[in-house]
Amino acid sequence: MISGRQALGSIDQSLNAARAEIAAVQQQVTEASERVLALQQAQADDYRALARIRVDELRERDVIEHLDAAERQVIALLEKRTEAFDELKRSADENQALRDTHEARRREQAARLDAAVAAVDEAEQVTQRALEADPQYQAQRTRAEDAERKARHAADKAARSAEEREQKGRAYQNDPLFTYLWERSYGLPAYAASGLVRWLDGKVARLIGYADARANYARLNEIPARLDEHAANLRTVADGEFATLRERDDAARAADGIPALDARVAAEQRALDDIDNMIEERERRHAMLLEQIAAYAAGEDEQMRQAVEFLAREFRRDGLVELREAALRTPYPDDDLVVGRMLDRDDERLQTEARIDGLRSALKQHRDRVIELEQIRVDFKRNRYDRAGSVFTNDAIVPMLLKEFLAGILDRGTLWKVLREHQRYRARRSDPGFGSGGFGRGTVWKGGLGDLGDIIGGIGRGGFGGRGGGGGFRTGGGF
Repeated sequence: MISGRQALGSIDQSLNAARAEIAAVQQQVTEASERVLALQQAQADDYRALARIRVDELRERDVIEHLDAAERQVIALLEKRTEAFDELKRSADENQALRDTHEARRREQAARLDAAVAAVDEAEQVTQRALEADPQYQAQRTRAEDAERKARHAADKAARSAEEREQKGRAYQNDPLFTYLWERSYGLPAYAASGLVRWLDGKVARLIGYADARANYARLNEIPARLDEHAANLRTVADGEFATLRERDDAARAADGIPALDARVAAEQRALDDIDNMIEERERRHAMLLEQIAAYAAGEDEQMRQAVEFLAREFRRDGLVELREAALRTPYPDDDLVVGRMLDRDDERLQTEARIDGLRSALKQHRDRVIELEQIRVDFKRNRYDRAGSVFTNDAIVPMLLKEFLAGILDRGTLWKVLREHQRYRARRSDPGFGSGGFGRGTVWKGGLGDLGDIIGGIGRGGFGGRGGGGGFRTGGGF
């Protein structure tokens, strides 16, 4: 079993490992992209070499001058690119430093929140022990329990009576003669008929034994109504006794200063939420910067594209194409040597570009996984799975899940589902089912966990309504 804080640390470690993998792939893409550009620059040098072999011709002089101008333009583009890339990396480093600062503050703030939660939990345990020893409180709890039992018993009895009316009443409701006489109020003062109709109705009534049937059906309808009224009266009494018991719980908490401790927990939680908001802002900024850095690393930035396209365009100029073709036609070995190098570079360039495509695809997959894992980290904190008392039932489950997720075996939805299934909360010192908390209507005994109090209390003790646990306090169970 590991704590929620440790599980969050495992997520952070996995993120750091995944980001390191992205950096390694980016470096490979950068080196490959720079190699493509270097190959093109080397091609430009060999074009110059070919032109110098035939430097006696005016056209070749023009080729050399044009290539020199192109190279100067490419160098200028690359200098601008280096400056922009360096500035981008500086921004990413500064953002990372800010995020690390916020993370350190978060760890400190989380510790303060845990301490505040523990203070409430301990204070509630003391208050519950005092109430357990108070005869007047015990008497009120007994009255509330008895009233609740009676109200539930009456409600169950009324429900069974209503079911019986529904079942037994169908025979009467499906008899058209009985229904006819019932709807005309036959046999009651409200019945209004004379002459032949009265005589015929009487014949029908005697034929089907309506007098006894009407009395039975009337009782069948009357009993559930009376039981509903009785159950409603008992529920009113039970609600009153419960309200009195809860008032005593609230009063005891107030007398022991627990509301002030609750306020401290709320303040510490707000401070933690504020830090989380700042971290999320840094993470959004980091994701944007990483995307831009990835574009530079992959050679997809504007300056690199311009440099590569400019050289490629230059190599397609008529003068250079003719120069290369002429070199292939001449019998001179100097020409053949230069052209051979150029052909080898063409092959290497094509292979490198194909490798870049594969690396870019892998880089996108890694980045998508990191983005998803970062969102899981946000959801983990939003659900407060790193709060005090939060644990995961298997020491190895979280690292294993994260490893499978980064390997592409698990998707984000499945990872989150399994994390939720293995997350639990430890039992607290105070008992959330103590006193008025044992009636299934929420609890004032939240152990400093705020809105999570009812949920965590129920999970920690297998649900409300039982007895025992939490320091031996009765839960007023059975409801």
